[in-house]
Amino acid sequence: MSDADDLIKQAEQRGGVLLLEGGPGTGKTFLLDDVKRRAAASGLVCLHATGYRDERDVPFSILEQFVHVSGVADGIRSALRQLVGNRALAAPSGTVPSHDVQGLVTALVTAAAHTGIIVLVDDAHHVDPASQSCLLHLARRAQSHRITLVMAYPRTSRDGIRDHLEFLGLSGTRSVEVANLREEEVRQLLEQGAGAGAAAGAVHRISGGNPALATALVRDLHLDPAAASRPPVPVGAAFRTAYVAGLVRHPALAETVRALAVLGDDATPPRAARLLERPPGEIEQHLAELDRSGLLEDGGFRHPAVPDAVLGMLDADLPDLHRRAAALLFTEGAPAPSVARHLVAADDLPDACQVRVLRLAWQQLLMAGETDRALACLRLADRAELGPGQRGRVIAAMIGTQCYVNPLAAEPEVNRLLSAARAGEVDCGALRLLVLWFLWFGGREHAREVMARLVESCEPSHTHDELRGFQALIGCLWPDLLGDPAVQAYFCDAADTDAPGRHALTTMPGSCAEPVPGGRRLLLPPATALTGTDGHDAAERPSAPAVINPRWFRELDLAAVLELTRNGEMTLADRLCEEQWSRLTPDELPVRRALLGGLRAHIRWNLGDLRTAVQSAASALELLPDRSWGVAVGMPLSVLIAAHTVMGDPNQAVRYLERPVPDEMWDSSFGPLYRIARGSYLLESGRPRAALTDFTACAPSDESRGNPLGPLGWRAHAAEAYLALGKPERARRLVVAEIAQGDRPTDARGRALAVLAALDEPGRRRAHLEEAERTLRATGSRLSLARVLGDLGDVDLAEGLTRTARARWSEAQRLAAECGAPDRVRPLAAPLDGPPVPAGPSPAEAGRPEGAVLLPAGVATEGLTEAERQVASLAAAGRSNRQIGSQLYITVSTVEQHLTRVYRKLAVRRRSELTGVLGLPS
Repeated sequence: MSDADDLIKQAEQRGGVLLLEGGPGTGKTFLLDDVKRRAAASGLVCLHATGYRDERDVPFSILEQFVHVSGVADGIRSALRQLVGNRALAAPSGTVPSHDVQGLVTALVTAAAHTGIIVLVDDAHHVDPASQSCLLHLARRAQSHRITLVMAYPRTSRDGIRDHLEFLGLSGTRSVEVANLREEEVRQLLEQGAGAGAAAGAVHRISGGNPALATALVRDLHLDPAAASRPPVPVGAAFRTAYVAGLVRHPALAETVRALAVLGDDATPPRAARLLERPPGEIEQHLAELDRSGLLEDGGFRHPAVPDAVLGMLDADLPDLHRRAAALLFTEGAPAPSVARHLVAADDLPDACQVRVLRLAWQQLLMAGETDRALACLRLADRAELGPGQRGRVIAAMIGTQCYVNPLAAEPEVNRLLSAARAGEVDCGALRLLVLWFLWFGGREHAREVMARLVESCEPSHTHDELRGFQALIGCLWPDLLGDPAVQAYFCDAADTDAPGRHALTTMPGSCAEPVPGGRRLLLPPATALTGTDGHDAAERPSAPAVINPRWFRELDLAAVLELTRNGEMTLADRLCEEQWSRLTPDELPVRRALLGGLRAHIRWNLGDLRTAVQSAASALELLPDRSWGVAVGMPLSVLIAAHTVMGDPNQAVRYLERPVPDEMWDSSFGPLYRIARGSYLLESGRPRAALTDFTACAPSDESRGNPLGPLGWRAHAAEAYLALGKPERARRLVVAEIAQGDRPTDARGRALAVLAALDEPGRRRAHLEEAERTLRATGSRLSLARVLGDLGDVDLAEGLTRTARARWSEAQRLAAECGAPDRVRPLAAPLDGPPVPAGPSPAEAGRPEGAVLLPAGVATEGLTEAERQVASLAAAGRSNRQIGSQLYITVSTVEQHLTRVYRKLAVRRRSELTGVLGLPS
């Protein structure tokens, strides 16, 4: 039997007083409505009314509602009108004399003699005193005359609490608490309303079993049934509305919930009490009531969407509440981000003290990766009354912050900072930031202007500890700027300064300093520089840089990696880069992840790890729009073009070649990387002349500076193009010049030695190849090493060293497979179990590819390109497509394309017909 049935039965049999208690949304109103429906069906007289906060001062407001209830006997309605019509009967205290109420009581008792009477009052804590006096008078006589009085109260309220106790003090009064729904009851609601009973646990947890909230959430799920099967269960408009509506009828509880929503993660009962200027005990009581009602759980919100819904109720009160919360948290010494959140929400013009808090909060939020909040702090600080120097630091900080996510978005602030720089109102850190931003997007004239101002106004001894990274990045973005005499002198003076900063690059003791060839030691950043933490509050130090602990362009760890790549120490660079990569968190700032990912891809490409290189470069490229990459877009694109070319996927390489690049990229250090990659593709696709143009365009104007991203080896690449063009002497001159660069092991030197082995006389071929092998093993360039081992296997086989040939060829195959390019190792010139191949003149000496047949002059080849003639001659000599590709350094797919064109031009259908058409002996 339901609670409504019990009340109807009580009204029919004996009457009495029932106090219904419960929190917001627990179903008190629903139960009273159910009683009204059942009373009408049973023929009982039912008077019902609801207390309203704004009618509490209106005498007889509840009795006046009784007058308008339909189906009320004329005697009762007449008595009510007489009482309500004489509002002057109510004393100032609200008490109504007993004799004045007697007429109403008599009318009710007379009616109750024939049928039971139920009087229902919802939100009884808002009943006006006059009506309260009348209801008390009736309650004292209810049980004797089959009159049932039901009054619904919240468990906790500042309003009407004394009146509540007056009813409880009457003999025979019962108090009933409306219980929340059990999980099984929620399941039944779901099955009836949304057909998703499996989500009962989640719905019960989010709603706390509160009937109003559970019912609203069922409605939300009914509109989107699939959401019930996608954890976590989302809340919709119906749930938010029900939550807010429940609080509107309980102002005291709503006030407490608002305080919690405003304070957010900093909410505690004592803080909420101080914010509301209420006694702590009262707030504790409210929290307990909200917990019991299911609106909160342990004093906190059950779902993250609830606070925003609650704050939407505050309207004009919200800024004031945030203002008070900021003052409260500041006084308590709360963390700066907590205080700043309320300052930003209040949106008042900050004073000097608040600006300091906002800047400190910006630093901490930036370290946590919360760039939007960090930028909001700076924008508010920028509205304050600041001096020129302070203004410049704030603008520079905004630029640095935006550059974490999208450097292009910082352009408006860059223009403001440039104006301030021209007025001499920015510090050295801001000038360096401007130089790098302009170089990043190719604004060289502005960069040169700001760099000149930096050289003039900032003494090297006064620069902060990021100067080395600053120089390395200029070398990447525009190497020619380092050739300016004034700039050269500036950095030379800085190198001679004996006043390193707190995070300056210093030689690390013991094993921390990595040895490199030549007897010198590589300077690596200390641990604090790598982690980006120091434990000092640098918010207001005059000497602090404009961007504290930057993670965009000017990192010490990035400078160390670039120093390693410049010297060709790719294995060490990979170790340091992987260390930094492993420290990235899943929510790392996109620009930092993109830059480090692109650099990682470049290093892995140089080491022959093509799969990782492609994956890292493609992921990095997707993190930023191409325009935000600036000139650095050449780094990931060059890796993707080169790697897909080598892995035998020219179509994918073409897709990356078709992506536009800024014109300014060609003069950066990324331009030569892109040219080498594009030239490699052109060489693979049978266009050696075009490839040669790209390779020779990489020749630097100043060999002494080198490329921060590593030795380019353009001569070795160009030599391979000359070989494909049948010009061995030009190839020889280039590789000899490459080898003369020094004895430091690099991939370029190893490849140059391999080309020289193909060019030199047979007696010296082994020596060149073995030196190339030693060089490439030292550099860790596995793919180049695989090809050299394959060539050595041919030499071993020619000399009858079958076992050694087999071992080398097996290692070459394994390395090429590990790199992701198994087709890059050409098959041996003869089977391992066949007779030795006599050593003869190298193909390069004859000016043609190895195995190629010299075509008679003028025989059917006029319409063929040079690349097609080479492929045709090798095919006529009986070489397979894979063998042809390995010898000509092109993919199997490219060989097939060339043969298709050859067949069409020579009007043949198969390879066996080539010999006759080309006039070769069969």
